[in-house]
Amino acid sequence: MKILLISEFFPTGKDLKFSGGVEARTFYLAKYLARKHQICVITSRGLTSPKVEKMFNFTVYRVGPRRSYMATVGGLSKRIYFIKDAISFGTTLDIEVVDGSNFITHFIAKIIAKRKKIPSVAWYPDVWVGSWINNAGFWGIFGEILERLNLILGFDSYIAISKQTAQKLKGRIKGRIYTVPCGIDHKEFKTSLKKFPKPTIICVSRLAKYKNLRTLILAFAHLSTRLKEVRLIIVGTGPEYHNLKNLTKALKINSKVQFLFNLPRKELIRLIKSSHIFSLPSLVEGFGIATIEACCAGLPYVNSDIPAHREVTNNSKGGFMVDPREPLLFSKRFYELLTRKTLYNQKSKQAKQLAGIYSWQKVAKYTEEVYKSTVSRNL
Repeated sequence: MKILLISEFFPTGKDLKFSGGVEARTFYLAKYLARKHQICVITSRGLTSPKVEKMFNFTVYRVGPRRSYMATVGGLSKRIYFIKDAISFGTTLDIEVVDGSNFITHFIAKIIAKRKKIPSVAWYPDVWVGSWINNAGFWGIFGEILERLNLILGFDSYIAISKQTAQKLKGRIKGRIYTVPCGIDHKEFKTSLKKFPKPTIICVSRLAKYKNLRTLILAFAHLSTRLKEVRLIIVGTGPEYHNLKNLTKALKINSKVQFLFNLPRKELIRLIKSSHIFSLPSLVEGFGIATIEACCAGLPYVNSDIPAHREVTNNSKGGFMVDPREPLLFSKRFYELLTRKTLYNQKSKQAKQLAGIYSWQKVAKYTEEVYKSTVSRNL
């Protein structure tokens, strides 16, 4: 098949710097599908990235104005130009099916499909209808309008990242819904590495309000009064960076908290494997790919008790889930894992077992079946 994948952001070069799960899914899907199919990707232009790039036997086309490689809800004008240019270029490609991966690219995919009279697939990490402004602030107005429009326009098939997302889609759309989770490239995590000498908690997340990192920082501040050597690493970018940084200063823990971003893939994996515990305190989550990657590295986790985390972790296999509004509960579980070796080893073993369920090869296989079914229904 000739398949077009559209992702607003996409890595370049060999470093593979992902700013979020959407880009990771698109990259690994393209990588594995390209072994059997003709794959091309349309994405936005980075500050230094080439317009056309060959990667793992697929082709990446970058269109629109140059912009920072940071997945944020803002940047309205550049997004509008990206939409226009992506539609214009996409209609020139020889393709059989098109896949959009977020509220921006859903619209692009639908218009391209309509003009070329080919089927379209919408990949849904989550449904934010009615929650955009609460989750994203002022710029959420744009997201709310566009997502509602996308749902009205409709797609031939929908791929939901989780059963929770599939349930949200039901009743809003007419197309077929398939549930295909995210995956892991297990080879990336095979290398053995020593743990940091000091107990370290790591979080990989966008720095946005709905990710609730304030709770993690408050929990860490409390934990550091009990375990003096403990450290926290937060990997990610987003609008809450300065607020979170200032919070660590106000709590006088800034020397123990490290903020990192735009890391090469290998460096990110090294940090995860060298850490002791993973944590993701999100209020809203579609899947939480960083959690299963941490599990693959054998890290127990302490996550927020929300539907997506319960589903992905098979009801907290390999870690703990606590009330996202209760920093002291996070601190309690961190302390237990770091001071009770038997408990830590038990959860670490469970985490690795959980990670074994997920793989990008399976994701590519299931997604390929969705594409084939969608194309055959439209012949």
